Amino acid sequence: MEPADFTHSEAVDPDGRLRLEIQADQAGSRVDRVLGRALAPHYSRSYLSALLAEGAIKVDGQSVRTSFRVAEGMLIEGELGVLAKSLPEAEDLELKILHEDESVILVDKPQGLVIHPGSGAASGTMVNGLLKLFPELSVVGRADRPGIVHRLDRETTGIMVVARTNDAARSLVNQFKVKTVRKQYAAVVWGEMPFDSDWIDLPIGQHPRKPQRRAVVAEGGQAASTFYEVRQRLGVASVLDVSPRTGRTHQIRVHLDHLGFPILVDPAYGPGAQESWRRWVAKREEKGLRVPILARQALHARTLAFRHPSSNEEVCFESPLPPDMADLVEVLEEAASAD
Repeated sequence: MEPADFTHSEAVDPDGRLRLEIQADQAGSRVDRVLGRALAPHYSRSYLSALLAEGAIKVDGQSVRTSFRVAEGMLIEGELGVLAKSLPEAEDLELKILHEDESVILVDKPQGLVIHPGSGAASGTMVNGLLKLFPELSVVGRADRPGIVHRLDRETTGIMVVARTNDAARSLVNQFKVKTVRKQYAAVVWGEMPFDSDWIDLPIGQHPRKPQRRAVVAEGGQAASTFYEVRQRLGVASVLDVSPRTGRTHQIRVHLDHLGFPILVDPAYGPGAQESWRRWVAKREEKGLRVPILARQALHARTLAFRHPSSNEEVCFESPLPPDMADLVEVLEEAASAD
């Protein structure tokens, strides 16, 4: 398959997000054929069919079969990914492997590591490093992102599961699809949360004015559900345990920002709160007090639980809080105890 040139398709944004509304002359056609015609020659029909099968592309927010027939006005959306100019190659990178067996690999992803080659990252990704350690991954799942069944944002740290076989990939993709995988994140937000715990059930879609971002939307969004519990109240900030029920792009960041409690040091969400945070840090620095070393969004994937593809028994893996977030919490604790 040739690499995608997104300047040739108005339906795909620079980050590889698809948004295609069905026109009258397309009504009644199979969804895979509509996509194949609309996105050729940059994406093959077989590639698009695979995305439909794994639920990466949806029609009106619902997963459908490749043979599903569309109607006028329906909206096709999904994450196509920005394809690399060639298939990923093995590279000698330092990766922290938490666990490995015949079916899965658990990786503790550091800050700044891109998951797979794509826009702005042709090499040096987690996939490149994994192929060096586990060459058999090259034939697992999609060729442009072998073994990958879910993702974390570039600056989010924490635990990820990688499929080591195609049977494991199918099992894990299905578990994510039916929402039986349990994920918990640690997050530090600006402000004191009003409740000890709560569900956030608000649809998420493309930001109306900033296409690279997501937002809570009144119409046309995807259902999104997030549960949070307050672990610590530390004056100007709160430490949360966050469990997303769904897996929308930037879901936790968008939901918490919408409530008015954005994640600290997030470059995309909550600009007013981020400025207040910078002023708080500057005042401590002026007084000669300890300031946090954190230079990225305070979000960490702490635990991941799923049914093991081989045994079908539930397993749970954990990644400890990374040093920069642990340091942030310590500084906030010191400040709260002094007030």
